Amino acid sequence: MGKYRRETRDSSPKNKQLHPIWRGIGCAILILVPILSFAAASVLMPFLLNRGLVPQQLLFTPQVPNWLWYAPVLAEAIQFLFGRYAIFATLMLTVVFIIILGGIFSLVYAVMYRAVATSRYGHMDAPPPKVRIKKYKR
Repeated sequence: MGKYRRETRDSSPKNKQLHPIWRGIGCAILILVPILSFAAASVLMPFLLNRGLVPQQLLFTPQVPNWLWYAPVLAEAIQFLFGRYAIFATLMLTVVFIIILGGIFSLVYAVMYRAVATSRYGHMDAPPPKVRIKKYKR
């Protein structure tokens, strides 16, 4: 033990690890945002098609190679995705919704985490410096 070091014992040791619920919330956001975005784009696409707001270049059904139809699970996924009209317009709108919903959920997540997280500074840290800079005059 050093000359200037004082050993103190805390009655309640602080847990330095992140609570596991925050990893679960992040995982849920990672999974839910694309699913909600695709659902919102699928609901909004008929409205946009009726108004004529979708470019004509995106209004087609893609052709899928024949060799992809041999795997049964893959054939169902292909039928679900590529069997829809204007799937590329829907996917582009999905990307827009992913950006918007991802930003909103990330902002809400950051506010929640900041509200319940422990302090950035521990009991052994020095307080941040309070420096006042004087204006330089020639």
